[in-house]
Amino acid sequence: MGEPAPALDRVRKVTVGQWLIVLVAVLFVGPLFISNLWGYLKTRRALTATAERNLRDVAAVEAATTDDFVRQAAELVPALVSGAPGMVELIGAAAGPDAGAARTRLHEQLRVGVAGVPELDELQVVGAGGEVLASSRGAVTGPDLAAALCLGRGRTQPAVVGFERGDGPPELLVATPVAGGAVFCARFRFAVYERLLATLSRGRAVAVRYLLDEDRRVIAAAPAGVAVATGERLAWLPRPAAATAWSARGRGPDGAALSIAYSPVPRVGWAIVVAIPVDAALADLEALKRQALVGFATLVLVAALAIFLTWRTLVGPMRAVSAAAERIADGGAAGATVAPSGPRELIELAHAFNRMSLALRESHDTMADRIAARTRELRDSEEFLELLLNSIDQRVVVTDRDYRIVKANNAAERMHGDELVGAVCYQRFEGRTSPCEDCPAAHTFATGAPATAERSQHTVNGQEPLSIETYPVRSDGGAVDSVIAISRVTSREKQLQAHLAFQEKMAALGQLAAGVAHELGNPLASIDAQLQRAERDPAGAATAVPIVRKEVGRMGRMLRELVDLARRKRDKVGLAAPNQIVDDVVRLIEHDPRARNVELARDLAPALPGVRLVEDHLVQVLLNLGLNALDALGGAGTITFATRVAGDRVEVRVSDTGPGVAREALARLFEPFHTTKPPGRGTGLGLFVSKRIIDELGGELELEATGPTGTTFIIKLPAVPVEDP
Repeated sequence: MGEPAPALDRVRKVTVGQWLIVLVAVLFVGPLFISNLWGYLKTRRALTATAERNLRDVAAVEAATTDDFVRQAAELVPALVSGAPGMVELIGAAAGPDAGAARTRLHEQLRVGVAGVPELDELQVVGAGGEVLASSRGAVTGPDLAAALCLGRGRTQPAVVGFERGDGPPELLVATPVAGGAVFCARFRFAVYERLLATLSRGRAVAVRYLLDEDRRVIAAAPAGVAVATGERLAWLPRPAAATAWSARGRGPDGAALSIAYSPVPRVGWAIVVAIPVDAALADLEALKRQALVGFATLVLVAALAIFLTWRTLVGPMRAVSAAAERIADGGAAGATVAPSGPRELIELAHAFNRMSLALRESHDTMADRIAARTRELRDSEEFLELLLNSIDQRVVVTDRDYRIVKANNAAERMHGDELVGAVCYQRFEGRTSPCEDCPAAHTFATGAPATAERSQHTVNGQEPLSIETYPVRSDGGAVDSVIAISRVTSREKQLQAHLAFQEKMAALGQLAAGVAHELGNPLASIDAQLQRAERDPAGAATAVPIVRKEVGRMGRMLRELVDLARRKRDKVGLAAPNQIVDDVVRLIEHDPRARNVELARDLAPALPGVRLVEDHLVQVLLNLGLNALDALGGAGTITFATRVAGDRVEVRVSDTGPGVAREALARLFEPFHTTKPPGRGTGLGLFVSKRIIDELGGELELEATGPTGTTFIIKLPAVPVEDP
């Protein structure tokens, strides 16, 4: 069986199961995965935007809450001052000359005020000169940085200041101006920040909140809901602190991605920073993603199970049919069947396949018998063809387009003595290195028509002339793929042709000799009469001498012309002048008695090129045509010999004014032994021999015209430029 086509091989690499997987992936799993991924990304983007927006809102709310707390703390101090009777007078007295008693009483009132507010660490009264006039703690130890800060900020109006001592936690200072340039200063403990952070930590525990002072240092922080107070600056903020709120994405000190919101507390110049990890903000989405992945994996498993069941139900039976078909295609399992299974369509397919397989086996057996019978017929035909070729006693060879011999009969091998198949014809037959000129096989390859040629080739007997005929062998498409050449040795045929030509020439000479003998009779009779007269009258014999001499000269000329005809070189090829040959032939014909009343005309072209040939051959042909014309005229008429140049050919026409050639004789005009003359007047070889002579000269002899007004034969010969002799 033949090899499967490459395209079919490529198709077989993809199974039905693989197609099912691809279809499920393309039509179900792929779209589901892409839609879920697209939804996840869109949801993540939306949740991120929502988280940032909420974070900004939280920061704003917490900043407002901080601002309210600071406001309340700022309102607490003036309330303590106004709620203590005589507080203003005592502050004024504490700055006067009798300050001791006033300061003691002032201390008692401050101590009572601190006791009423747990968040207060200390209450101070700072004089206009910066000294601490009284403190809720009792003894005054000297200048205090917090007192100075309260005096500087609260001299003219109430002020709230964040304060951090180098050796202690940060504090909140609330300063309120009183009479005499003094300042009432309240120092709130860190517990106030814890309270503040507790308030700010009511949101999500994952959010990290920072309270920054006016210098943007951390006053307090609540990472994960645990209050932590530090004095550090938040260097990782993506933007610098500003008087307006902002939100941005950034990274914390640990490199984690954060959503950050910043909101200022305008009353005290503080700020609230709320930061939440992006992963924490998207925790619900990530949980939903995990649930979606679990669901997706479940769907994939369900699809895989469906594919497996489909494969068991559909692909298994189909593969069984395919495997059986493969075995049948490999030629070893004609008639193989499969067990029907699966859906109804596959069962019907299996039954149809089984019927087809059994029918194929029956057809295969029948075909095998036919092939065997046909093979025997072809073998018998080949043997018959071989026998037929070997029965031909002429050389028969078949050559391809490279001139290589692909078939040769026994006669060909006997002629050349060894195996010929595979040899190149022009090398083997003629010892050449390239194809022959005017090769008939080349002509048949080129034109698709039969061709003939005469060649001299090597045989076991030496160099011999062969006549070769070639015929095309065509393919189904009509192209000539090879050529069959039939050749025969023509040595005996050439000898026979030469003998026939000689006999025909002798017949023509016989006719001429008869005419010459007739022509010689008149001069001889005249000479005899003059001799008799001289015997009777010896004195008058002198008058007979000129007459005798004239008649003897006439007989000499006729004999010389006849001898010249016989002495022409018969076998030597050379340049010849056609006009001269025509003149010689006409002079010979003039001596024929039948030409007595016939006009012999010449129409010769001047400066006619020469032709390469044996002169005797052309004389014989023209003499034969002229004598035939004399027979046709019957003693009266005109014979015209004309020469012309036509291209590279010299044309010689012989025309007569006779009755023409009979229609029934035209088809056999050049056949041997065919004559229209009465018995004893012709051999039937004249035109046959003349045509063969002209063919061998490389020319043509044809009947150009015939009819009631006469007949014209034309001879066409290859021209060789030469001056007329």
